[in-house]
Amino acid sequence: MRALHVFPLLNPELASGSDYYQFMLTRELVRLGVEIDVYTTWSGHLELRSAFGIGWPADFATGSSLVDSVRVHRFATASLPPALGHALSRAILRRWQREAERDGCALGSAEETVEVMHRRALARPMLYDYLALRGRGPHTPRLLAAARRAAGAYDVIFAGYAPFSTLWSVTRLARRAGKPVVLLPLFHPEDRYHHFQSLYWSFEHADALLAQTTYSAALLQRLLPASNPVQVGAAVDPDDYGDERCDGRRFRARYGLQDARVVLCVGRKEHHKRYDLAVAALERLADDRTVLVLIGRDIDQKPIDSPYVRFLGPLPRQDVLDAYDACDVFLLPSEHESFGIVFLEAWMRRKPVIGNAACRPVASVIGDGQDGFLAAGAEEIAAGLRVLLEDPARARAMGDAGHAKVIGRYTWSHIAGIVRALYDDVIARRRRRAAAA
Repeated sequence: MRALHVFPLLNPELASGSDYYQFMLTRELVRLGVEIDVYTTWSGHLELRSAFGIGWPADFATGSSLVDSVRVHRFATASLPPALGHALSRAILRRWQREAERDGCALGSAEETVEVMHRRALARPMLYDYLALRGRGPHTPRLLAAARRAAGAYDVIFAGYAPFSTLWSVTRLARRAGKPVVLLPLFHPEDRYHHFQSLYWSFEHADALLAQTTYSAALLQRLLPASNPVQVGAAVDPDDYGDERCDGRRFRARYGLQDARVVLCVGRKEHHKRYDLAVAALERLADDRTVLVLIGRDIDQKPIDSPYVRFLGPLPRQDVLDAYDACDVFLLPSEHESFGIVFLEAWMRRKPVIGNAACRPVASVIGDGQDGFLAAGAEEIAAGLRVLLEDPARARAMGDAGHAKVIGRYTWSHIAGIVRALYDDVIARRRRRAAAA
């Protein structure tokens, strides 16, 4: 079997959850015997210049290379001029504001439910979809031209992920080539940027969608009845988290945290990750023994002025693995996630976790009171931290329960086996339809 995988960007450091998911799944499918080529951009990270003005920097040279046994082909990518990106952003944000005023709820408020965002997207003129696709990108004419030329040589085409134009472009390309297409939406239901008709069209015209949670699969099926979501989950590679690989003492010594009680948060430093709730929770604890360690790229560039916080920025993968081993509790209050692989990573080092109760995909992963806590707001986060930091036996039991959950259902060998069988199924169905036609 031959498969073409198309991703909006790929950083070999696997610095984000989306990078990690798409690459690890690809690598495991290669191990299962699928012959795969990855087409992607020359970018390893994004520059958020405005809401719909994304910069795609040339982090890597164009051309082909082997990345951990995976063939990766990189293509040049055009970025919008900043002034044009700001203009597109103003147009779409004004439209969103009018929609919010019409519906009687504030932009981004709790009342702005998934159903409301879905209804707004369906009623919105397609002009705004065009503006969003152009503004978010990536604009990769050479990549798409190469994919069109090569499509006939592959049995299935796979693409990720929302809210970028890759899903729409590749779905159209696959349909024209008569090839089955499987999408990895990494859909964030509560995120307005994931609700556009062009994305809906891609979801409904793909042969299958990989959904990370039962909640997301059911939601996609309800909102888009013509779609075919398949719940597969997310995963980690247990080999990455063995005692011989992860060393919490090394992390504590390197960053001067030897005697601290460490609360770890891994994720980009931007608003929807709600690191502000984590900071506020530590302020409520007001415990000089306890420190919040934030690891991730600084997107919003806002200073953090708290004696209880250490922001370390992006770190090498080895340091991140050591950090999971070093922490006492893992915390991610993000309000928009398709799953939350970082929770699995913390569980692999037998750590209890705290997630945002308002993020329904996360709430469907964490067993509240069993392998972690779900919290709504800084006060509840602080209460959960008090319990876990003051009762090490309970924290250890929760971490053990999370570890057992991951080993039972969230490994890449398990997930890749499901996707490999799905590839066989969509290929067979497409061939039967072609034969019938």
